[in-house]
Amino acid sequence: MFDRDALLAAVDLRALADDLLGPPSGGGRSPMWPCPSAQHAQTGRTPPVSIFTSRRGEQRWRCHGCGDGGTAIDLVLAVRGGTPRDAMTYLADRSGHREQPDDWHPPRRAAPPRTLPPAGCRDPEGLARYIDDCATRLWTPGGQAMQRWLTNSRGLPHDVLVENRIGADVGPHAQPRPDGMPRAAGIVLPAIENGHAVYAQLRVPHPRADRPRYLNPTADLATNPRLARARPVETRHPEVVVTEGAIDALSAAAAGYRAVAVLSATYGDEAVATALAKLPHPLVIAFDADDAGHAGSHRLASLLEARQHPPVVLDLGSGDLNDAMRRSDDWTHDMGRSVNLAVRYTAAGFSVSR
Repeated sequence: MFDRDALLAAVDLRALADDLLGPPSGGGRSPMWPCPSAQHAQTGRTPPVSIFTSRRGEQRWRCHGCGDGGTAIDLVLAVRGGTPRDAMTYLADRSGHREQPDDWHPPRRAAPPRTLPPAGCRDPEGLARYIDDCATRLWTPGGQAMQRWLTNSRGLPHDVLVENRIGADVGPHAQPRPDGMPRAAGIVLPAIENGHAVYAQLRVPHPRADRPRYLNPTADLATNPRLARARPVETRHPEVVVTEGAIDALSAAAAGYRAVAVLSATYGDEAVATALAKLPHPLVIAFDADDAGHAGSHRLASLLEARQHPPVVLDLGSGDLNDAMRRSDDWTHDMGRSVNLAVRYTAAGFSVSR
């Protein structure tokens, strides 16, 4: 047996990537390596794999092209194959880490301080169980179709989905749910506040023309918070991107931005503006490029300006932020460039379109 955390802490992931993937391109603070996945065709342009330190202090790698990633153990498995134990033995031999006795158990981590769940949810424990169950099912055979829709059709990386506890509801006959959640199959998009689940939308991947794409719980179960946060695996930018819907917020998170989804363009009202104005970060509004999105972003920008927190408004030209991500060959670069241009042009008194 191995103490996994101690083993990973003993490994220099960059040196391991050099040995397994070859020397990086770029060097300096942002070296990039080729992707280890045999299914990911290399483009010949900038290698897509970066290495970073997670919020837990764990070294991790991620391919920005296909979404693969993980720890040093995952990298060894991707390159060399075998079992997790084989990978850990390989890393232990490299780092001089010793195997633990058979009766050894990893030390318990201190439990995080408990905080009270926010008001507005009648059954927070039931909702939390449902969200956790759905997050697990997304990566099982039963959730495979929804996983493919998220990763292949929508281009959302695996690690961003895991970080934000995105899940799959496989249907009322197989999926238990708290009273008040829609009795339908769909992708579960949770709203998390202070570590607690307070709300969840269902996104139907392929709805009929006369049916809605988004299904919401009853007000009896949970009050619609109007806003839902999306977290990047690694925060690379100071701005918070405000989007029209959770899928777009996850797209911003895929580029390394903190994001807040307004759960409808019509929700850009006083209460939403007040909540956003409290955030200690520059705001970038990236609503859909349609009449409702333009009207909603203009109204919200005006309300934020009145609260001395003027935002930058990103004009996508057409479609939504997820469309822009799927059109991009290098989303991290393109999104960062668009935001930086918008910030500079706005400061100079101009408007900018993507």
